Amino acid sequence: MGERERLRRDVAWNLVPVALLAIVGLGVNFAIAAWWGAEALAVFNLVTIAYFVAAVVGACGLQFAVLRAVAEDPGDRARVAAVAVGALVPAAVIAAATTGAFVALRGAVGALHASEAVAEGMLWAAPGLFCFALNKVLFGVVNGLRRMRAFAVYTSLRYVLVAVGLAVARASGASAAHLPAIWTFAEGALFVVLVVELVATVAIFRARGWVAWSVLHLDFGVRGVAATLASEINAKLDVWMLGAFGVAKELVGVYGLAAALNEGAQQLAVVVANNVNPVIARELAAGRTAEVEALARRTRRWFVPALVGAAALGALAFPEVIPRILGDARFAAGAWPFALLMAGLALASPYLPFNQILLMAARPGWHAIYVVAVLAVNFVGDLVLIPRLGVVGAAAACALALVVSALLVRTLARVLAGASV
Repeated sequence: MGERERLRRDVAWNLVPVALLAIVGLGVNFAIAAWWGAEALAVFNLVTIAYFVAAVVGACGLQFAVLRAVAEDPGDRARVAAVAVGALVPAAVIAAATTGAFVALRGAVGALHASEAVAEGMLWAAPGLFCFALNKVLFGVVNGLRRMRAFAVYTSLRYVLVAVGLAVARASGASAAHLPAIWTFAEGALFVVLVVELVATVAIFRARGWVAWSVLHLDFGVRGVAATLASEINAKLDVWMLGAFGVAKELVGVYGLAAALNEGAQQLAVVVANNVNPVIARELAAGRTAEVEALARRTRRWFVPALVGAAALGALAFPEVIPRILGDARFAAGAWPFALLMAGLALASPYLPFNQILLMAARPGWHAIYVVAVLAVNFVGDLVLIPRLGVVGAAAACALALVVSALLVRTLARVLAGASV
């Protein structure tokens, strides 16, 4: 099978978990609200936000370090084993320390939100946090080996396990404070599966020299982890800023749905990035920048029309479909913000699948600077536009930040990686 056919097949496989994410993500929120109530949903979401941020710290960027290193020479089994073990050993230590801090801080976080249930929920989610951080690194190994069908299956399994965990919680009569145990159930089961995958595909007992790789991975991860944290903040910044400026909660809720749908649409670019990243890392390591440029051109030919078409269709459908599905005409107010978000996505689409090229070029520090710069643009845009335009201003700031990110990727890739993507 040729490279082009393989890429298309792998992308198609990895669209399945995107669909499951949409179904399960919305389903979990609706189910918790219906079965346990709005307060339980608030507790679950507050714990989940802390959980995901802590997982970024727990993984410490090692998932990108191992992805890049494995992808450089996936055929050398002894090297791959050393690379994988060299990432997993420090990851386990950092994940354990982060989990301990997560548990220790649960009282403070609960007090901040005036909720004992949040503190208790963090305790139930803590084992899942340890597994989640390690699963990120294990996924990096699978991604680096370009086992993309397996990657799709395991990602899909994660969402299926979340749904199963919710069903078990309902059947067992779990309290609202115990619902975050869903994350422990899902990530714990997935961890077992990924360890089996590791043993089956990596000759871990040939991992001589893994200590040296640990040092390299930690250096890479520490320089790049700020970028992952900034990305997490950037994804929610517009909603947070709307709340900070005292925009009516009803409008914030309407905008929150539009922003969530926009974030879901961006997952299409994430799917493509997951598939091209190992190829980019391999070709850049070999100095074949012309191959990276050719890959970018080939990918752009089909990805840009597909995403632009989906964005246009979504923008047109939003005011007609969303209010009817939700049975609430107030959600029509999200039409213009959503259209602006989709416009930003369409304009940035030529470069979205390549926004991790600096990581693949072993430039994690510059990648962090790039992400923080985009976050700064979004923050300033929100600061200026929200007081004047409200939710439309938040959408415009987010769209502007996306376009700036595309321009920055184009420039930095040429200057720092030597590839004109």
